[in-house]
Amino acid sequence: MARSYKNNEAPVYALDAFSKKAHDSAFYIEKMETHLHDHKFISKPHKHDFYLLLYITRGGGTHNIDFKTYPVSPGSFFLMTPGQVHSWNLTAGTDGFIIFFLPAFYKMQAVENNLVAFPFFHSLNANPLVQLEGEQQKVISFMIDRMYDEFKAETPIDLRIVRSYLEIVLLTLGRNYPAEIKDDQPGKNTYKIRQLEQLIEKHYIKKKQPRDYADMMNLSPSYLNTICKDALGKTLTDLISERLILEAKRLFSYSDLNVTQVAGRLNFADPSYFTRFFRKHSGVTPEEFREGVRS
Repeated sequence: MARSYKNNEAPVYALDAFSKKAHDSAFYIEKMETHLHDHKFISKPHKHDFYLLLYITRGGGTHNIDFKTYPVSPGSFFLMTPGQVHSWNLTAGTDGFIIFFLPAFYKMQAVENNLVAFPFFHSLNANPLVQLEGEQQKVISFMIDRMYDEFKAETPIDLRIVRSYLEIVLLTLGRNYPAEIKDDQPGKNTYKIRQLEQLIEKHYIKKKQPRDYADMMNLSPSYLNTICKDALGKTLTDLISERLILEAKRLFSYSDLNVTQVAGRLNFADPSYFTRFFRKHSGVTPEEFREGVRS
C-alpha cells in the first residue's frame, strides 16, 4: 500500500502494495518487465519503506535517485535504502530483476553482518550503482536466477535459501564496490562513521548541532569532526546540513508544501533563516529550486 499522498508528497510504498506473498515473506523478487507491467502506479517518483535492488540484464535508459541521474545499461546494479525517492526512464524492452526486502528478512538468520556494513547501504555519500562486467556479471546473474526460481516455485518456499542467495549477492557486490573511505585505521574510524550516519538519519530533524552527535557517541566534537574530515573530506556540520537539504529538496519537489511548511516540517523555527540556510547550501532559493525541478 502507499502510505503517504498528503500534500501530493512522493508516495511511500510498502510491500503489501506488490503482493500478499511479498508481504508475508518480507521479500519480493520479480522480472523487471513483469513488475513494470503489473504495477503501473510506480511510474512516477516514489519512495519505499524497504531495501530495493535493481539489476539490469537488457536495455538501457536512466535512473534518477535523489536528484542524481545514473545511466542504465546491462550489468547495472542499483541498491537503495528505505526513504530514497527514485524514478526511471527506461528504453523499450529493458529487463532485469527487481528485489525488495525488509530488514527483518535479512536478520532472519543469526549472522554477524548488519546491513549498514555494506558500503552501498550507507545513508551518507553512498553511490547506489555498481556496474558489473564479465565474470562478476555471470556470478550475480546465476545467484539471482536461483533466488527467483526459489521464490516463484509452487512448492513451499524455503526463505532460508532465498536469504542465503541474497547474502552472497550482497557480499559479491560489496567486494566490487569502490572504497569510499580512506583511513589509516579503517576498522576503528569506519565503524564510527557508520554509527554517525545512523544517528544523523534518525535525529537530523530535531538535532542539528555537532555537539548533539558527539555527546551520543561519547566523543568530543573536535575529535568527531576530525574523523569526518579525514574519512569523508567534510565536517560534521556539512553532513548534518546535507541531510537536511536533501529532505528539503524532496519536499519541494514532491509535495505542495510552501517554504514555511517545509521549514516547520524540518523543525526550523524561523522560515527566513531556513531560506538563508537552503540558499547557502544549495546555491538557489527554495522558490528557484522548485521552479527548476518543475520546469
